[in-house]
Amino acid sequence: MPAAIPVITAVAGVTSVVGTVYSISQQQKAARAQERSMQAQQRQQQLQVRRSQRAALRQQQIQQAQLRAGALGMGVTGGSALAGGAASLSSQTGEALGFGSQMSGLSRQITMYNQQAVDYSTRAQTGQAIAGLGSQVFSSLGGFNTLFPTATGAGAPNASALLRGV
Repeated sequence: MPAAIPVITAVAGVTSVVGTVYSISQQQKAARAQERSMQAQQRQQQLQVRRSQRAALRQQQIQQAQLRAGALGMGVTGGSALAGGAASLSSQTGEALGFGSQMSGLSRQITMYNQQAVDYSTRAQTGQAIAGLGSQVFSSLGGFNTLFPTATGAGAPNASALLRGV
């Protein structure tokens, strides 16, 4: 047997182990990236719920302001309805701008985390392929029997006796 075969077999065995460890590591990273993506999506949904709640309250305030404005039109004195309406419009505009910025930022995070998950999954598959190739080469070259050949012939220890503890 050529001297290079045990070396190649050892390298193939190490490659198999390293590929497996790398694959597991990348799978764990992909899972964490997916978890972060889900958390960002949940945060985004919470913001949407809060926004719809604020919109409902705002609609109620607008209706109340319209009622007050109608009362003023009928001769009820006071100018607070006009001031309240203007303040409400400013508030709505500011809230809409802030909400849009938050949603845009969360969408970017979600996209980034999903891309990370895909990248890590791809790397994990590469690691699995490397491990499979290393394992296949290791086995085809005789595996551990090539690295640790058993002695045969006169004077060689009896392997079965060693295994039995004799």
